This record gives sequence, structure tokens and C-alpha cells, in this order.
Amino acid sequence: MGLQRGFRSVVIGLDGSAHARRAAAFVARLKPAGRASIVRVVEPVRVSSTGLLPTAVRVRILGEAAALNAARMRAARREVDAAAAALRRAGWRAQAQVRSGVPLPELLRAVRAARADALAVGARGVGGVARFLLGSVADGALKHAPCSVFIVK
Repeated sequence: MGLQRGFRSVVIGLDGSAHARRAAAFVARLKPAGRASIVRVVEPVRVSSTGLLPTAVRVRILGEAAALNAARMRAARREVDAAAAALRRAGWRAQAQVRSGVPLPELLRAVRAARADALAVGARGVGGVARFLLGSVADGALKHAPCSVFIVK
């Protein structure tokens, strides 16, 4: 599939960054020829071992973590809904998805589920030690995606 004919299915990975929003805008400027799935993966806040804490403290910590996760999911929903609306205005058949989990594997699952022939992501610019320790979703997408990958900076 090339830029001239368009893509039958594109997945756009959002992460709250300006680079990811530019990736969505990039796809919106392409000739709409199919579906666009806008995917935001929220990595949940996990609370490590709380078994030794007093019950009241444990309940409070777990409640705060749940509230934070819910707030992050709501913010992600607003982000993907806005991007989907912009893509629809550009002529794409767009759907928005919010997933919970580790970003790269979830994004690749979305690509396979959509049978996408392109993936667009933003480059957050993580470098040095952070990239070594955390990896890069854009780098992982290049290495593991079963389709073309656009990295927008």
C-alpha cells in the first residue's frame, strides 16, 4: 500500500504527547481510503506489596491508585475521541480505543486485530539511559510491527 492509493487500515498510537498528536494529524492529511483505529494504551499504576501495611493505610493506597487509574483512563478517552473526530472530519472511518496494559504489546495487538497495513506513532525523544531501561515504543514498533511504521517527531 502506498501513499498514492491510501491505506485500507491504519492504527495510530497516542500517548498524550505532542508528537503523537502530530502523528494523528499526519494520517488525517493522507488520502482517506479506509479505517483508522486510534489507540491509547494506559499503563496502570500498580501498587507493590501492601500486605504488611495496616488495613486502613492499604485501603487508602489502593483507593488512591484506583482513582488515579480511572482519571488516566478518562483523560485517554477524551484524547482518542478528539483524534477520532478529527480523522472523521478528514474522511476516515475512525474508531477510538483505550486499552490498559504495557504500551508496545497492546499497540501491536491492536495492529494485528485491525489487520492494519500501517502504524503511526509519535517519537517522544526518550534517549540515553531511559531508552535503554524503558525501551522505546517507536523503536519496538519498527522492530516488531507486521506493517509499515510511521514515526512522527
